[in-house]
Formats: sequence, structure tokens, C-alpha cells
Amino acid sequence: MSQPQHPHVRAGTEQGVLVLTFLDKELRDEPQCAMIRQEFHDALTRSGDRKIVVDFRNVQFVSSVAFRPLLSLRRLVHDTGARLVLCNLSEMVADVFQATRLLASTQAAAAPFEAKTDLPSAIAYLNK
Repeated sequence: MSQPQHPHVRAGTEQGVLVLTFLDKELRDEPQCAMIRQEFHDALTRSGDRKIVVDFRNVQFVSSVAFRPLLSLRRLVHDTGARLVLCNLSEMVADVFQATRLLASTQAAAAPFEAKTDLPSAIAYLNK
């Protein structure tokens, strides 16, 4: 059986962690983000992994609609008792997350998302 084609997100497993990597440079419109939401859901349902990293290595710009699929993924992760971490946020993308208070800047901060610098550190964090 072949893997489904996903135009916006590449899914793979590394060291027991589901890695969802954005393929787009910009996350800016509703139809694109609706497809991303479905791709996240499909990948999580198929894998069954309880540790997830969303890798932003290719993303240079996010608009507010980009938060919808991420918040939906977070809800799915939370409902299943899984863990989620973002990584490879560019300075501009990290600023948007922090300005909207969606990214924890310290361990004590109550924000929906945590981020690590890069993929190896995100995987190590989830596997500790």
C-alpha cells in the first residue's frame, strides 16, 4: 500500500517520534491551512505515535490562519495524552508565536506550544 501524497506536510518517524515537516515557505491562506490540518490528522492517525515534533525548517512566514491546524493538532495530541514540540522556528516565526502568547518562553509559562532549537534537540527532549 502506498503512502498518501501530502502537498504541505512530510511525515516520518525518527527515534520513536513522529516528525511533521512543513514543505511550504509561507503559511498564509485558509484552503492551504485546512489541508494542513487534514494532513496532520492523517499522519497522527496512521502513526499512532505519542511524541510529535512539528518542524518549521522551511517556513519563513506565518499568518494567523496557520494557528488553526496547529491548535487542532495540539487538541488531538492533548486528548490522546501525547506530547508535542515545535522546532526550527525562524526568528520571525518565533516572534509571531510569542506575540500571540502561543509559545512558552519559559518552563513555567502557560502557553499551548513549546519549542526547541532544532530537530535533534526536540527529539531528545521528547525521549528523555
